[in-house]
Amino acid sequence: MSKIALKFFWEDCSGCHTCEVACKQEHELGVGPRIVRVLERSPIFMPLFCHHCDDPPCAKACPEDAITKDPETGVVLHDRDKCTGCSAVPGKSGPEKQETSPCKMECPAHIDVQGYVNLAAKSKFQEALELIKESNPFPSICGRVCHHPCESKCNRDDIDAPVAIHCIERFIGDLDLSSKKRYVPEIKDRKEDKVAIFGSGPAGLSCAYYLAKEGYQVTVFEKASYLGGMLVSGIPPYRLPREIVEAEINLIRDMGVTMKTGVEIGKDLTVSQLRKDGFKAFFFAIGTQECVELGIEGEDLDGVYSGLDFLKKVNLGEQVSLGENVAVIGGGNAAMDAVRSARRLGAQNAFIIYRRGLEEMPSRPEEIEECQEEGISIKTLTQPVRFIGENGKLKAIECIKMKLGEELDESGRRKPEPVAGSEFTIDVDNVVLALGQEADWSCLTPECACTVSEWGTLNVDPLTLQSEDKDIFAGGDAVRGPRSVVEAIADGRQAAISISRFAKGMNLHIGRDLKMRTITGPQKEVYNKIERAQMPRLAPEERIKSFDEVQKGFTQETVIEEARRCISCGSCCVQACPYGVMQFNHDTLKAVKCDLCVDRRANNGAPACFSVCPTGCIVWGDPEQFPNKGFSTLKTGVS
Repeated sequence: MSKIALKFFWEDCSGCHTCEVACKQEHELGVGPRIVRVLERSPIFMPLFCHHCDDPPCAKACPEDAITKDPETGVVLHDRDKCTGCSAVPGKSGPEKQETSPCKMECPAHIDVQGYVNLAAKSKFQEALELIKESNPFPSICGRVCHHPCESKCNRDDIDAPVAIHCIERFIGDLDLSSKKRYVPEIKDRKEDKVAIFGSGPAGLSCAYYLAKEGYQVTVFEKASYLGGMLVSGIPPYRLPREIVEAEINLIRDMGVTMKTGVEIGKDLTVSQLRKDGFKAFFFAIGTQECVELGIEGEDLDGVYSGLDFLKKVNLGEQVSLGENVAVIGGGNAAMDAVRSARRLGAQNAFIIYRRGLEEMPSRPEEIEECQEEGISIKTLTQPVRFIGENGKLKAIECIKMKLGEELDESGRRKPEPVAGSEFTIDVDNVVLALGQEADWSCLTPECACTVSEWGTLNVDPLTLQSEDKDIFAGGDAVRGPRSVVEAIADGRQAAISISRFAKGMNLHIGRDLKMRTITGPQKEVYNKIERAQMPRLAPEERIKSFDEVQKGFTQETVIEEARRCISCGSCCVQACPYGVMQFNHDTLKAVKCDLCVDRRANNGAPACFSVCPTGCIVWGDPEQFPNKGFSTLKTGVS
């Protein structure tokens, strides 16, 4: 049997919709063109025929095993008898199943949350893992440190409480970590193209994972003497044990990625040198390693630590000398990490100073709760105005009380204002400043055409993450400022997609700005109230004695029961398809998809769309004979 394929040349398409009509008449499917935005060009239409992926995510996502890949033809087939429409109820969520569940919409990496949760409910943990890793290579890490925005919009919250999504994700990831043979994605044929990644934090490691999966020769250059970036230096082991990060890094090594530590780009090595060495593209994932200063008197006193320096020393096992009274200034997760670490290092009176109210704190609610359980106080609406020292050593902090005014700041929150005459002092032995970070761009040597924004972040195309220097891409905190691990992971994956397209000479934009719309009215009244499972924790009196992990994880039984609380807002396969070609039939309440007209091919016929196309933009036959022009979407099969 010879290989055949269907290929679409968008430059020749007139947008006539003839292919859509033919497909609907042939199969009674709701498959039709979609609008694709192309920069410097009018919108175009692209037929929604299936890509018949080598490793189809729609098949992974289906909890009913209704989607399979035919081993002989390579065609991805859908069994309508097995399909349940993900529990669609007539007149309720069925008409909206083409839309996206809010959990996926809110996740920065757009993981098919509903898909893997439904698989977990059926004990299909391996399939759930593979589905997660389509969008996030680090479920064990995200299951611990992600701020899980997916849960903030969970429709189950209108019934009782959101599904504990991040706890389920953690269990699935940990199950893989503890297995004798870990899941390693299929690596495509090795390519000659070499890619350099600067930084081994979550963005850099994610980019390396997805590029290695595509067969590229990837080298990660890390300035520090250790790998992992902020995953190691910024997050304490009581939240993220070191062995978790090490296991994920080792897996990426096993995928063929070369990792070099102690190499500072711009100093030990330059982009120009690497270009001469044959590197095709570069990804800057250098994070934000420079601490923001408070800018008040006494900041240079002995006993005043920057948040990153303090956490780095603690997390790398260096000796840190603290007194009895330690103040941490800030309200984010870094501040929480610092104050809880100080408590574990013996500071009996470790506390937070924050200029806003408790409800404005950007820390995760569970972090605040655990912090308070450990006897750590939070002094809100308080702003330091100067540090007071004696013989060069910190002795006290002069503060002023704050109130929230009516004016909003750039974050959309009420701006804090000082209360005149409310100054007071607090005796302290040490202060940790956890106010934020910024990137150090001294690594950009003159041959780089990139520019830095007024906020200290690299200017890139927000969709492709490409800089003004066409072979340089950037993501994570270096582009966004200090943000979350999952946002960095999402950037790493998108950068890998862009770099792969760049290496192949393809359009970086086309087909990537698909608009997702959230389901607004799923059925809710058919579900009984079920209490959300609670994460078991180490007792507070035990926590403060060591850096042992606080959250202990769910059991398999708990994971299954919690996963069953999901109300299946959308269709798992529709949400899993990276090309937006899976459809939902509102009449039959089942999913539908292109099958490359297998019935026609059995009689030596060609697909209906190819047979009627008046412009010849759809080509059918031997892919080796296809003309090499324009951007195309390739659908392969064997005949």
